[in-house]
Amino acid sequence: MTKYFSLFSAASIVLLAGCAISPVQEEVTHVSTPIVVSRIRCETRDAIRGQMAAYLLLQTKDKVAIAKGNELKDRSIPYSNIDLRPLKKDLKDTIASFAKYAVTYDFTFTGTITNNVRGSLTPTTTFGAGSRVFPFTARLDRSRQNIQSFRETDTFGDLLKNTSADYCPDPHENASRNYVYPITGSIGIAKQLRDFLSLKVFSNLGGPPTFTSNITFTTTMHGNVDPTIVISPVENSTTRSGGYGLTSERSDEHKVIIAFAAVSSDMSSAEVAQFLTPGNVFQTPRGTQEEVASQKAAAESIVRFELGRQSGPVIINESFLSLF
Repeated sequence: MTKYFSLFSAASIVLLAGCAISPVQEEVTHVSTPIVVSRIRCETRDAIRGQMAAYLLLQTKDKVAIAKGNELKDRSIPYSNIDLRPLKKDLKDTIASFAKYAVTYDFTFTGTITNNVRGSLTPTTTFGAGSRVFPFTARLDRSRQNIQSFRETDTFGDLLKNTSADYCPDPHENASRNYVYPITGSIGIAKQLRDFLSLKVFSNLGGPPTFTSNITFTTTMHGNVDPTIVISPVENSTTRSGGYGLTSERSDEHKVIIAFAAVSSDMSSAEVAQFLTPGNVFQTPRGTQEEVASQKAAAESIVRFELGRQSGPVIINESFLSLF
């Protein structure tokens, strides 16, 4: 009995050994967290350029606007080579206003691993008059979880003018969609940005200064192993039958809150010219009211959609409260 129980235990340990102690998203996506962040920031950068191009191409009676819109649309032309100064003043003001718009990305990556082992061993002693049965069962349940949470904030001007070619190539090639782990590919920021700008800028409706999207991707992988051991009975010998089942489940939730803000800070003529002039020189001071507004919008989204669903008391630190 001891021999076969040891085999059962050893097999269970081997099967469990491949499971991570602290599950992180890179183990399953095979893409590091910094690369995930860079892809999303670059996708945002490309979406901004695309919206600028679309806006200029709507000016069908303005040949200069159409020409510049086509240059922006043509990703083979680096953004830093495009001169937008020939545009009419109203178009220059609208395009330049993008420079101080801000976007905050609030990331939460949650990985959960559950391993359950359930086994049984039935020693059966046979002899001439009958048999005796000694059933034995065992169970081991294990669960591990890891949560990574962090935040990044960009201004549109910095993304367009100051992003290095090594970090975000120009022309930018978006990562393709990943249907198993979508966070590692294109996540559809262009549509979110288009909705925001349509409400705030292009429709002239004076829409909300902030716009948030809560994007959540959940991927669950489930597997089990259920072998059975049976040894045919022989008279006057000990016969054993039994088996064990290993159930393993990995669930990854990848969440990102995208918060856009356009408070419409005034730009000086020098700042407008600097943003429209070819080259990579453009300075946006940190901590602008647009950046703060986008961070508050992300925090408000957490309060509205996350804390409200929690049961029991919720502890909020002072740094979180300072955003309100």
